[in-house]
Amino acid sequence: MKKRFVSLCLAGLIMVAPASAVFTDISDSRVSQTAAVLDALGIMQGVGGGSFAPGKALTRAQFCKLAVTAMGVTDVSPYASYTIFPDVKHSHWAAPYINAAVRHPELKEKAIIRGYADGSFGPDKIVSYGEVCTMLLRMLGYKEEDVGPFWPADYIAQAQAIGLTDGVTIADARAAVKRGDAAVLLLNALNTDKKGEEGSTLLDKVASSTVKDCILLETGKTYSALAADEALFYEDGVVDAKSPRKTAGTLDSSMIGVYGTIVVGKGSSKVAVGVIPNGNKTEAYEVVNAAADRIVTTNGTLRPDRKTKLYISRDHVMNEYENAWANLQSGDTLTLYYNEYGVLQLMAVLPKTTAGAAHSFVYGLATSRRIPAEYTIIKNGAKIDASKLKKYDVVTLDAANRQAIVSDTKLSGKYQTDSTTYSHPSQVKILGKDFEVSSEAAATFKDMKLNDYITLLFDADGNVAAAYPKKDVSAEMQGIVTKIGGEKATVTLTNGLTLRDIKITPLINPISGQDITSSLLGRLVTVSQSGEGADLIRRTLSGKTAGNWSVAEGKLGSNAVSSKVRVYEEVLSGAPLNAINVSDIDLTSVPASQIKYTVQDNAGTVTNIVLGDVTGESWIYGIGYGKRDKTDEENGNSPEYVVLRHWDGAKQEESTFRVLTLPRGLGGVPIAVPRGYSTDESIVNTSLDTLKLTLIDTVKSSAFDGSSGVRTKDGYYELAENIGVYISEQNRFISLQTAKSNYTSFRVYANKTAENGGKIRVIVAS
Repeated sequence: MKKRFVSLCLAGLIMVAPASAVFTDISDSRVSQTAAVLDALGIMQGVGGGSFAPGKALTRAQFCKLAVTAMGVTDVSPYASYTIFPDVKHSHWAAPYINAAVRHPELKEKAIIRGYADGSFGPDKIVSYGEVCTMLLRMLGYKEEDVGPFWPADYIAQAQAIGLTDGVTIADARAAVKRGDAAVLLLNALNTDKKGEEGSTLLDKVASSTVKDCILLETGKTYSALAADEALFYEDGVVDAKSPRKTAGTLDSSMIGVYGTIVVGKGSSKVAVGVIPNGNKTEAYEVVNAAADRIVTTNGTLRPDRKTKLYISRDHVMNEYENAWANLQSGDTLTLYYNEYGVLQLMAVLPKTTAGAAHSFVYGLATSRRIPAEYTIIKNGAKIDASKLKKYDVVTLDAANRQAIVSDTKLSGKYQTDSTTYSHPSQVKILGKDFEVSSEAAATFKDMKLNDYITLLFDADGNVAAAYPKKDVSAEMQGIVTKIGGEKATVTLTNGLTLRDIKITPLINPISGQDITSSLLGRLVTVSQSGEGADLIRRTLSGKTAGNWSVAEGKLGSNAVSSKVRVYEEVLSGAPLNAINVSDIDLTSVPASQIKYTVQDNAGTVTNIVLGDVTGESWIYGIGYGKRDKTDEENGNSPEYVVLRHWDGAKQEESTFRVLTLPRGLGGVPIAVPRGYSTDESIVNTSLDTLKLTLIDTVKSSAFDGSSGVRTKDGYYELAENIGVYISEQNRFISLQTAKSNYTSFRVYANKTAENGGKIRVIVAS
């Protein structure tokens, strides 16, 4: 028996999008998705008032109705005028469904539900787990000879074996089945092949058609260009924004990001009513930074193929990674979707919904809600006690996990909006960045005027939670400049927000009068606003938390380190800061001498750390040359460039850096250039210096341990990942495997000694 789809409880799918249920009393995204689909299919509705009552136990009569409807029987009027069971008179509300379960031609032979030995049915008795498993199996065509003689143990075991119970944790066969668990069990049954009929499911009874291997990306709530009854899907390998799919109203936001099967309802409209997960592998990562050959995340470095498809919700288009990577921002949640064979199909940054604001509140005010005593308080990835909460922190209550998630993220600037009502906006622009505003958050703008200086408060999901005049609440904003040019810059703030392509005030040298704005690239700055543009002022790396950083224990001195800590390296004094992964650090403890700067939140948790050259991964390694452009030398204009040929893991690349003066030691030798310098030839890199690599040994091909390491006269050295080999006579790089097949002598160069964590970074063959 093949199970066509798996349950909604997959952790990867739950991480994809925060729950935003149509039913306001559901906190579990698995149940929210399930309830929304069953409601749209007309199988299981709420109890009224926007509630689903997931914790309410079901009676035998109530579950019988659900089972009959799930079998596709919607007209039960022919079974309403007579009595079969003495305790279910024809006037009983459930009589038509109970009678249909016994007499309907398609249900009679399955005997999905039976009465008791005394002839009664027990309509108001609470239905047990064993009974539900039995009914679901019978709906799928299983008989006693297929299951076993011992009830209910054999039936529960069979239900577990084919995946019917995935997503529920009921252990006792006699336990009551609550509405939330019943919904999950029912949807599992709809998605499971019928006995002896591979590829045929009960879903065929209640839907007109299905579309496999799709992802819901946007609804009318997340993308204003869509109507309320439209949605944008990834299907057949494309995203067609010009022809969105019609839906049954606005689909539940908890379905956004779900990878599975689109269910098209019956009736004349033939619209999508929901998405059912297919169980394929998904992964979610928080982006630190991105480059053409890598994505640095808080959990590791990804190296996607340049042709991998990437969808970014704020752009509403899908493109290949090589054409879209620059649009990834620090703090983005990137979801990876794999097909049934484990091949990566799509990477997506999904829209953030604002529905969670109903569960968020600003701490320390008269209107603040109470945090339940049994809740764990998590602030910036670290567990804290209530004494470390501060006024104007934003608290989000996560009922499913009994946690209070706290954010102290703030942003200050001049208030602008395209909304017609300034005192209740649906969208706000601060420092040129647009933010969606929920109805709850919009209520805090009641006294705001256009061009006022205000401060936005954000919840842990990055949604605007409230706004206050800057004179009452202000934000200390500092961050790393990751892009600059054309009087615009992109700044990744240490609080996790990214200000993308914001207009900036040019930085002028007060002595020479020259524009030195480009010198801010990769540097730590403070961000403020006094006019139309943002003011960026470079900060020195002074001030840090005392002590060594115990990476394994998550402690820096006596302070906790956030589980989402952002880590940078400054490999040379004044060089750009390069984001790295904690997983890139091989040391169990980073000595205080290698810690240059730290940032703490208002609870004392370390959220950002700047290190020296700890990992060796913040350099670009290759063969360096110097170049001078003499075309305009007569006018005293002869710019100089550092040219670096290097291997990107698949082919040779050449990067050119304009400099004030050429560093020494160039001329076709192995060097390294700090990552983060600009290759825009209109930008002068004012402080660029290089690292000359050390020749460790000249070895034969037999000295290599595959592509992992090499034996030298100074001992064993690890090879850098995806290292290439430079062929001097051809002035180009080739792969290590090709080089070992065609050359016999290899000069190996390292950035440090092996004892100090050095690796072989460049190989030259002859």
